[in-house]
Amino acid sequence: MPSALRIAAALTLTSAFAGPALAQPSATVISVQLSEYKFSPREIDLKAGEPYVLHLNNSGGKGHDLSAKAFFSTVSLAPGATAKVRDGKVDLDEGETADIAFVPHTPGTYEMHCGHFMHSMLGMQGKIVVR
Repeated sequence: MPSALRIAAALTLTSAFAGPALAQPSATVISVQLSEYKFSPREIDLKAGEPYVLHLNNSGGKGHDLSAKAFFSTVSLAPGATAKVRDGKVDLDEGETADIAFVPHTPGTYEMHCGHFMHSMLGMQGKIVVR
């Protein structure tokens, strides 16, 4: 499915799962690049109760993941996103993308890192801030 269609589908799902009190005309799409050995951006700023889509793109030459177990345990994931987030992380093979639609609920600062061997130590880490 082309990327624009995946995002449109994720936005539709976001409205459906958010409920009337949280429904927005559209979700904010945040693009995150995963590569050797960094996330871009390194910090993701969100507002509690607002719908978002993380558009994750592994532009690196090997597999990476975005691991944020504490963060993902505090959000409402869209039905299509629940299969992509496993044990608090999203795994992406080389060149793979994923769209994760969600609504954050709990303000705080959450660690994100790549769980692949040594990737975090080499700089692949950051944070997600929910205000």
